[in-house]
Order: sequence, then structure tokens, then C-alpha cells
Amino acid sequence: MLRTYSVICFLCFSLFIISSCSSQAEKVSLVPESKHVLREKVHAPSQFFLQELKIVGIGDSLTEGIGDTTKNGGYLFFLEDYLVNEKTIKTVDTKNFGVKGHKTTDLLKRLKNNEIKGSIAEADIVIITIGGNDMMKVTKENIFNLSFETFEDEQEDYGDRLNDILEEIRGLNTTCEIVLVGLYNPFYSFLDLLNELNLVVQTWNNKSIEVLSQYEGTTFVPVDDIFISSEEKLLYKDEFHPNTRGYELIAKRIFDTIKE
Repeated sequence: MLRTYSVICFLCFSLFIISSCSSQAEKVSLVPESKHVLREKVHAPSQFFLQELKIVGIGDSLTEGIGDTTKNGGYLFFLEDYLVNEKTIKTVDTKNFGVKGHKTTDLLKRLKNNEIKGSIAEADIVIITIGGNDMMKVTKENIFNLSFETFEDEQEDYGDRLNDILEEIRGLNTTCEIVLVGLYNPFYSFLDLLNELNLVVQTWNNKSIEVLSQYEGTTFVPVDDIFISSEEKLLYKDEFHPNTRGYELIAKRIFDTIKE
């Protein structure tokens, strides 16, 4: 009898052990086998990576920097300073190919230069200042017979040449941002000419916007209001080109525009 009771106790104890192990195994199976859990790959935002910008300036005396008494290169110098202070910008490499007196016809020829072509091909941003001398050419040739219609006729030819310039740039670089700086009225201090010339400048700027709208990756930067509304003196002693402060404000406007 005692032996039978011992056998029964042994069997019950064995069943308890087996049951406990089974229960423990079930509990363990609910715990992850490894602390290293696979998660969906998260991509860092593009702003995380420091950028190395290459900027090319082409066009007329405004790109060359005529009137900038520091001789640092006008708006490009100030623009570079604004950009390098951005947390996402590592370096800024600027190349200035502006030439005093150049018109759209001259810039089209200049775009055949191998050095300029190579620089544009590698650029992230191409900034253009052009058209002011085209407009002044009309003034000089029609000084005694100026009319709005005279400017309007030349404006159409200017638009065609600007379109050719953009085609040349896009042929060299399909991804760069093209920035065209608008025209301003340097004679804003002459009240008798203010309204007429402001209207001419406005229509020429509208033509530039119209041409740019046909291309992706282009930006128009208006600057005429900077000179009209400012109480500061923003023109150089020749009363035509911006002075150093004028270039600084143009650069700030370009910076604010492309940053958006």
C-alpha cells in the first residue's frame, strides 16, 4: 500500500514538473529572442547633409560689381556671406563672369567661352543680370524721339535673345537653378522721368518673367522697389550703378528669394 502511494506521489510530482516546464516554455516564447528588433529604415532629411554650392554669375556690370567700392565683386560677395552662415551650407564657390556694358547680344557670344561653359555645367545656381544696357541702347539711339512704343519694339527683341540665353544655359546644365535679377530705374531721383521710366522698367521685367515661365527651375528676383522705396542713398557716384550698400540689399533679396 505504501509502495503504491509512493508511486502515485512520484507520478503526480513528475506531472507537476512537466506541467511547470511546459508553462515556463510558453512564457519564454512570448519574449523576443533578441533585443535587436528590426525597424523600418528612416532616411535623414536632406537638410541634415552639408551642401557645397557652386554659383556662377554672368551678365553685365551689376554682376561685375561696378560701383562696389570694396572691390569684392558686388552682390556675389554679399550673397556668399549670407549663404555660408546657413547651417546646411558647408562651402560656397562663386565665379564672376560679369562684364561692364554687356547686352544680351554680348552675353550670347560670351556663352561660347569654354571656361564659362564648363563653370555653368558644374553650377548649382546661375545668376544673371542683363537687359539694362539693352534698354539704355534704346535711350541713346532715340534720345530726341523717345516714346513708349520705341521701348516696346526693342523689348520684344530683348525677350527673344533672353530666351536664347536660357536655352544655351539649359543645354549646358539641365538641373541648375537659374536666377534672373530684374531691372531697376536708376533715375528714380528725377521726378519728371520717374513715372515714364518706371513703366518701361516694369514692362521689361514683365517680359523677363514671361520668358522665364517657359523654363523649369528658374527664378525672377525683383529689385526695382529696393531703390524706389529706400531712404538710403543706394547709387554709386555715377548715379547709375548700385553702391556697396545697394549691392548688399540686392544680395539680401536674392538670398531671401532662393531660400524660399
